[in-house]
Amino acid sequence: MQIAAIDCGSNSLKCLIAEKRGEDFMCLKDLRFQTRLASALNKKDFLSSSAQERTVAILKNLQENVFSAYEIEEIRAVGTEAIRRAVNKQEFVDRIEQETGIKLTVIDEAQEAFLEWKGVLSGVKNPLQPITLFDSGGASTEIINGNKGLIHKATCFPAGAVNFTKRYVHSDPISQIDFEELVKNVYQSLPQSFITQDTFIGAGGGVYVCACVASGGKITSPEEADGYIITLKELERQINLYKQTTIKQRKQIPGMESERADIMLAAVLIYWLLLKASGKGKFIVSTRGIRHGLAII
Repeated sequence: MQIAAIDCGSNSLKCLIAEKRGEDFMCLKDLRFQTRLASALNKKDFLSSSAQERTVAILKNLQENVFSAYEIEEIRAVGTEAIRRAVNKQEFVDRIEQETGIKLTVIDEAQEAFLEWKGVLSGVKNPLQPITLFDSGGASTEIINGNKGLIHKATCFPAGAVNFTKRYVHSDPISQIDFEELVKNVYQSLPQSFITQDTFIGAGGGVYVCACVASGGKITSPEEADGYIITLKELERQINLYKQTTIKQRKQIPGMESERADIMLAAVLIYWLLLKASGKGKFIVSTRGIRHGLAII
């Protein structure tokens, strides 16, 4: 059976086309589209109509051009933090179903952690080992601890690269005053220390781009990034690089994804502070996530 697993996240919409094989699956195509839903929320957490239109247009294109080509039999679609927070989320969900026929389920933090955990573990050679996983998106960061394939503890923090960039980056490149304010607020939004297992994994689109840049552009696909090691020293190098460059200059950095160039400083700051708080010197990259979890269940 061919399925489409859609993760409508706070920064991007990800769609995995897979062939379901019992409890397993084979990836046929993995697509990403920039939506920036987190930055489309106003001060009253109202999701703008333009952001809704962008997302609906992406889903329409998938429905009309991609799903038909792959003869998709089942669509599994979920929305996370930005949609959860939106006061007009039901209007958005209803609009998606009316205009595309896709039923989007807005999941809570526990469901999100479960799908993320299942998705990442589907790409780990020894999924029963003790693992700590962090997934940092556009509007939130999850830290999940588990062992023997089960979650022991999952915590969500209001720390996302899109939100922090929108609130604290007011110049290009960032000013020293804004940088200090950004660091302070990222620090205050994350745990100052937490217990980690022997294996520490980082996931999310920004983590993938971080690996591409760390490799000097040698990594060109998610498959190549899986298992890549990111060190504290490399994160510090990237922070200094993004701090001193304009968005235009960042887009020229080997490995950079142009659509993420503006949020990578905040993203890497989050990874750096998480790594410092964990007491670890490195983490392992995973490019799997919620969409892979959807393909398994």
